[in-house]
Amino acid sequence: MEKNVTTQDDDRTLSILSAWLDHREQALFDRLRDLVNINTGLDNPEGRLECLAAVERVWKMLGFQTERIERPGDLVHMVGRRPARGDAADTAPRLLLLGHIDTVFDRDTTFLSFSRQGPWASGPGVGDMKGGIVVAQAAMEALAHIGRLDDFDIIVVHNADEEVQSPTSRDLIESLAADRDICLDFEVGRASGAIVRSRAGVGRYFIKSAGTAAHAGMHHADGANAIVALADVVGRLADLTDYDRGTTVNVGVFRGGTRRNVVPDEARIAVDVRVRDSAEGVRVDAAIRAICDASVVPGTALSLDGGIGRPPWRRWDGSERLVAHFQSVAEELGMSLTAEDTGGGSDANLVAALGVPCVDGLGPVGEGVHTERERIRVETLIQRARLVAVALMRWRRQADVEA
Repeated sequence: MEKNVTTQDDDRTLSILSAWLDHREQALFDRLRDLVNINTGLDNPEGRLECLAAVERVWKMLGFQTERIERPGDLVHMVGRRPARGDAADTAPRLLLLGHIDTVFDRDTTFLSFSRQGPWASGPGVGDMKGGIVVAQAAMEALAHIGRLDDFDIIVVHNADEEVQSPTSRDLIESLAADRDICLDFEVGRASGAIVRSRAGVGRYFIKSAGTAAHAGMHHADGANAIVALADVVGRLADLTDYDRGTTVNVGVFRGGTRRNVVPDEARIAVDVRVRDSAEGVRVDAAIRAICDASVVPGTALSLDGGIGRPPWRRWDGSERLVAHFQSVAEELGMSLTAEDTGGGSDANLVAALGVPCVDGLGPVGEGVHTERERIRVETLIQRARLVAVALMRWRRQADVEA
């Protein structure tokens, strides 16, 4: 009999939560529009601060204590804390919520504003990841509405440099993650609707070549061609790609020279690396450095910056249990939810590397991220918020599920 009463109470709570979220749909849509219309590219510190202030106001209304962390390069990150309250505070699940405010769209882009086309909403960062921030806040607001937010010890991080691999916020995220039971990252959901259960490690390398300029006709022998020096390197870098290992090495940018008739004295390349495990990251990093050291074009010198900035997030039992829990809740809610392994990196890589169970891709379902075709399905704002809120509510109840 008691079990039936509990089930009835639980169903009633779920109904109240769902109805409240449905009622909030327009308000959440408006919140997303306002955030997207604030440019938060890496060249816009004023915009990032404006966006951070808007996001911070919501957390404060929910009772979070917020702190701004200033780092070099006009980068300001926000940390919000809300300890659990009540009799079960000492045993409450400890959550880390991640959501970056920066986007890849600088102020000079032509993609600057939010728009709606039928079931789709588009704009810079609508999926990556201002939509995810709206989902995270909506889920926490829903838990507060049913009186369940006090059941969790929550830390939320909004950093301003994720799109460049979080160089000034990595230590902050890692330190805050150290005592967490689970981590939820609100990057955009896959186009298929899937969440993310693992990610590749990501590396960025910047290689410069310095040579000697000379007239290409009259004094060609006096020059040292910086482009030729890097061209010698590019092919060997490409040869490091190994699809069987899940390793890709991509020379994405090659710039150099000034004019056709001048031996170039400067050239540079930018290289993207993806690896599936830490040992492979060590191997590829060493190989890249060896290739640069072995360059022997006379009169030129190479310099190398960068490395593997995001460790691989490999599938393991802790994260698999968390993903399975979300899938079980999705089924209960009448949703089909798959999980994918992806080559893209996120801040969840940093947390997963510490052994904290993570699930990512909890933002709205979208496509075209990092392009002017970036968009999300509007209805999934509410769907994802409901999924997260109910999954957390159920996680609290499942004593047999350990983080």
